[in-house]
Amino acid sequence: MRVHGGEVLELIRGNVYGPVTRYSDSHIFVALDLMNGEGRVSRKALAERTGLGEGSVKGMLNVLKDWKWIEINQSGVALTEFGRRNFLGFGIRFVDIRDDTYAVGLYQQGAVVEGVASAVTNGMAQRDDAVRNGAIGASVFVMRDGRVVLPEIWDMDEKDPGFAGRVRAAGMKDGDALVLVGADSPEAARVAAAAVGLGMR
Repeated sequence: MRVHGGEVLELIRGNVYGPVTRYSDSHIFVALDLMNGEGRVSRKALAERTGLGEGSVKGMLNVLKDWKWIEINQSGVALTEFGRRNFLGFGIRFVDIRDDTYAVGLYQQGAVVEGVASAVTNGMAQRDDAVRNGAIGASVFVMRDGRVVLPEIWDMDEKDPGFAGRVRAAGMKDGDALVLVGADSPEAARVAAAAVGLGMR
């Protein structure tokens, strides 16, 4: 994950935190997002929202505590100010956009990734990344010159203006990308959307 100030850390490194790492940077992102949105949260809530077991959540929290991104007490887990700055520095945010026309799966999760539109060609790399991380399918949209585009095929403002309007309402700006991921559970959809977003940074 990218740390505030530009340093890049690899999470799975040397098995420092246990014999097997059962979580990824995308699970960490989902946990950080939950803490950022809701304040102090319980380990049980983190397990439910990330789809991880209690042991994996404990290992993940040990990493974040060592990084000084979180504080833990009897009432739960919360971001430190340092952790919040790092989280916001990712420039990725979940958005409430669902449309099974563009992402097959019972549950869809959108994520806006700031300033990465120029790195998206046809969206196949992002779709493959989503599937590798538990999704059934995914689509990527970019905003270029004020137009919402499904690269390199459709100008969404012409083909589906209703969807393009929802994308704009979600706060997508010129140069941003929107990842829309479909999966069998909301937890899997969020983790896969986070994985794609982090992979685009």
